[in-house]
Amino acid sequence: MRLGVWLGLLLALLALGQDVATQKEKVRSLEAEAARARALEEKAQAQIRRLNQELARLSQRVQNLLAEKARLEAAIRRLEGERQALRREIAGLKESIRETEARIAKLEDDLAALKGRLKALMRSLYRERSGRYLPLLRAQSFTDLGVRARWVGYISRQDAELVRRFQATLKALKEERERLALLLADLTAKEAALAENQRQLESERKSLEATLKSLRQEEEGKKALLRDALAERGRLQRALAELQAKVLEERRRLLALQEEERRRQEEQRRRQSAQAPPPQVVVPPPPLPAAVGRLAFPVPGGRVLVPYGQEGPFQVLQGPAPGSPVQAAADGYVAGILYLPNLGYTVMLVHTEALSTVYTNLQEPLVQEGQRVRQGQVLGYTGGGLLIPPDELEFRVAVRVGEETRFVDPAAYY
Repeated sequence: MRLGVWLGLLLALLALGQDVATQKEKVRSLEAEAARARALEEKAQAQIRRLNQELARLSQRVQNLLAEKARLEAAIRRLEGERQALRREIAGLKESIRETEARIAKLEDDLAALKGRLKALMRSLYRERSGRYLPLLRAQSFTDLGVRARWVGYISRQDAELVRRFQATLKALKEERERLALLLADLTAKEAALAENQRQLESERKSLEATLKSLRQEEEGKKALLRDALAERGRLQRALAELQAKVLEERRRLLALQEEERRRQEEQRRRQSAQAPPPQVVVPPPPLPAAVGRLAFPVPGGRVLVPYGQEGPFQVLQGPAPGSPVQAAADGYVAGILYLPNLGYTVMLVHTEALSTVYTNLQEPLVQEGQRVRQGQVLGYTGGGLLIPPDELEFRVAVRVGEETRFVDPAAYY
């Protein structure tokens, strides 16, 4: 069997699903991008809900503080009214005290004048050495003597009574002044207490106004963040809508490609059915040449993950881990090496004119074209393709029966 025939068969097989695989990868990429956009949109929506809740709390706090401010201002106005009333009362008391002091001063002046008169009278009586009875000696007659004695006694009694009245009035006025002074001190203390309360309320109002200002600034900041979040959500929703439209378009293309591939495969099966012998004459896979013996399992320690024919004319073998070693199934030589980004490296070994094996999803091979290999020799490691998991290998066995070369189930030769 010529090398060109084997390579042509291999390229036709690999190219069969290449367009579909590429389109699937494109659809998966767009769906992943759409999922990321959806996650970002949900995150933006959650941020919007959180900002709305915070704004509601801030608004409630502002309303509570405004109510507290109104209460404080009402209390300040009430205290100011009480202070004005006390100031008027204090002014009235001060005026009463001034009037009382003026009356006291006048009484003291009158009392002093009266005392001066009495002292002058006493000095006059003593100078004449006869005391109060001296004026009586100057009487010209008994009748005159009686009149003089009566008037001297009357004048003395009147002056003494007047002094007593002045002293009693003066004492009462001083007591009234003391009472008014105590009342003034009490009202002044009350006014001072009201002033202190008013200052405290004013301080509380200033503090509350500062808090209100801070809350309003915070509220404006939250509103700005909310506007940004709403704009970002709108942008993400538009981007998500565009991505979803692209996903739908690429899915339609994928369905078209799959339908085209299905029709191509049906056409190929129809042609093969037309060229192949009737089903009743189909023979099982031919035995391997005696020089080859049984094939070695290509992935040491691995297992058959997908049987032959379930996903295509090959077995899917799974290794123990990503980057598992891949070995030659039998002695032979490297007939060809092909690289496709989605499928990695593919190595084809020719063992005899009637037997070849193909290994797909290798990293960069450890062998070269034309190199002789022995059974069990490591060809490379799994994990070279983008669309195939890194611990898997697609393994094909091709046999030539007469003039026909076809892929068969490798399980018949282990």
